[in-house]
Amino acid sequence: MLKKQIALGVALAALSLHALDMDFFGKLIAIPSVSYDIKEVNNSMRFMRDYLLKRGLYCTMETAPDGREILYAATTPGKRHDFVMSVHLDVVAPGSPTQFTLKRDGDRIEARGVSDCKGYAVVAAETLCALAGKNVSVACMFGPDEEIGGAGTRWMVEEKGYVPNKMVIVIDSAYGKICCAHKGQTFVRITARGRSGHSSMPWKCDDSITKIMQGYVKLRAEWDRRHPLPEDKWSDVMTPTFVNADGGARNMIPPEMTLVLNLRSVNPGAKDELMALSKELFPGCEVLLERHSPPVNTDPNHPLVKHLQRVMSAHLGQHIPLSKMLAATDARWFVSCGVPIALIGSKGGGAHAVDEYAYISSLDDTVEYLKTFFTEASK
Repeated sequence: MLKKQIALGVALAALSLHALDMDFFGKLIAIPSVSYDIKEVNNSMRFMRDYLLKRGLYCTMETAPDGREILYAATTPGKRHDFVMSVHLDVVAPGSPTQFTLKRDGDRIEARGVSDCKGYAVVAAETLCALAGKNVSVACMFGPDEEIGGAGTRWMVEEKGYVPNKMVIVIDSAYGKICCAHKGQTFVRITARGRSGHSSMPWKCDDSITKIMQGYVKLRAEWDRRHPLPEDKWSDVMTPTFVNADGGARNMIPPEMTLVLNLRSVNPGAKDELMALSKELFPGCEVLLERHSPPVNTDPNHPLVKHLQRVMSAHLGQHIPLSKMLAATDARWFVSCGVPIALIGSKGGGAHAVDEYAYISSLDDTVEYLKTFFTEASK
């Protein structure tokens, strides 16, 4: 019985001795920084900035053209640092307003953002705080809109010149592995316009729906022929994600129809291939490139990636595989910097769900191995 009590006491003590400031964490979660609510996203940026300034970090806030404030915090002043962490403070809408209250059951916590991505933002913040005043060049970019495309991070890198010298670590991935590659993302909007009319006399109309449907059938067949889906799904995958046509009544042929294609690409040239095919197979239609981000593809044998792998393995006590992911993150906006990009994460799950959760001890572990990695890699 005594041994059980001692073991319980040790476990409880371990839970209380964590690197994360749970009061700060809870208050950050409570800010309802849903991506489209620019005011609340800005509030989360300011809250994080104030916290880091008090801990001795150098903080710069830039305001993007759409009014979003973007925080760049670092151990030293300036726009260029050897290592840059990337996280985001925007979240998807909750299933219930109660998700903005941090709930804790021992090591497990639940709330909107604990795993995607405010938990990782706190990890980055505590890592910076631990390195403040040390002989290291480390920064973090806090993205304001990753969940809706990441235009803010792109603007910071490409327009404002906040770029890494040696490496980017994106904390927005899975636990126990390093992701070295993820697919690019492209949206192509195709619009057919014609002459509307009564559905009883379609021969008098220039049918926009039929134009789009016929073109898509041809495109689907040709794309699948060129890009058969392998077992690991690591190929250029194209699918429609938006269709809109409304004649105003069930017996009216509409004058316009819009189709949006979503391409998840492995190859940098896939975007141009889809645009060319769309222009060929949808004659007379408007074909526009709505948005594009390149695929991420870092050499898994890069010395800094291997160093991170060794440090993670030593801290977590397990083999750390190198992997790829099908989804996209703000990592895409650092491709132009020409440095290795590694994506990592902690134990948790339920991202975008009503039961989003994370484990404090795993977030702590991430802080610890990042501190070690940045310190060793800076020597």
